[in-house]
Amino acid sequence: MKLLKPPRLVDGDTIGVIAPSHPVPPFQKMYDQGIEHLRDFGFNVKEGKTVKLQHMDYMAGTDLQRAEDINAMFADEEVKAIICALGGSVAVRTLRHLDYDAIKSNPKIFSGMSNITTFHVAFLARTGLMGLHQTDVVFGFAADMKSAEAKYETDLFFRITRNAEPMGLLPAFTKWEVWREGKAEGRLFGGSINSAETLLGTPYYPKLDEDIIFFWESIGQPLDELDAKLVHFRESGLFDRTKGMLIGKFRSEVPDASSKSGSIIKDMSSEIKGLVMDIAGAYDFPIIACLDFGHHTPNLPLPLGLKARMETEEAKVWLTESYVK
Repeated sequence: MKLLKPPRLVDGDTIGVIAPSHPVPPFQKMYDQGIEHLRDFGFNVKEGKTVKLQHMDYMAGTDLQRAEDINAMFADEEVKAIICALGGSVAVRTLRHLDYDAIKSNPKIFSGMSNITTFHVAFLARTGLMGLHQTDVVFGFAADMKSAEAKYETDLFFRITRNAEPMGLLPAFTKWEVWREGKAEGRLFGGSINSAETLLGTPYYPKLDEDIIFFWESIGQPLDELDAKLVHFRESGLFDRTKGMLIGKFRSEVPDASSKSGSIIKDMSSEIKGLVMDIAGAYDFPIIACLDFGHHTPNLPLPLGLKARMETEEAKVWLTESYVK
């Protein structure tokens, strides 16, 4: 597969913002804050039609409207990068309506996480474009830009999108855990395990003909459901190509009467460790867990298809080629 790198971002560029899955209105205040922060960073912002649409409560417009918004942003010569407003659950519904020839002819930075993984995987399969599994508008750029978490995420976003050189060693914001020792090299593949698994067996899943480093995260996932998804990936042959595994934060929102909001965010990493080690027991690839990506956490930049290297001694991960050109 020939991989496509998008052009780098420069000050004053126009960033397109779309809502290709969940609607914006339930998060309007956060969205508006995120748009303001993007402008504060010196960018022009062009909003797609979907940021104002809501269909059947959980979609930002119909399937065709959301697909047309994506197609329009890729075709628009003024737009130099696309950042999704937020994730959701219905990205897969748009894939049959996308203009993959236009996307291939106009490669651009395409950033988002969670359900946006659907587009990253499909773009990789159909065009070779490397999508950026990282920040969005509502849960990324809407954060308090003075906080350590926001500075960590936005600094990394601009480092990887502005510089046509390998990022090298990824900095850890929290302590990462080694679950199985070793070293590995390969191309990054993964994202939200729910969204990536949805594409197995469809025309939008890439033929993985090179060694990969499989990275994944999930939120609020019952262990039996997570078990089934990991086994599905294993039986599909993904683990045969996997030379290393990176697992993000595994956090869930659980009820807590003592909290003002009535709930707290609980880390579930220790609960999934045994499950992961059991399912991957027949393989010897190294595993680093609790990395800084996923939900309720700042996110590392992890472009699908990019060459990476990992070593469990001191739990280190490197991006060994540039994301942009």
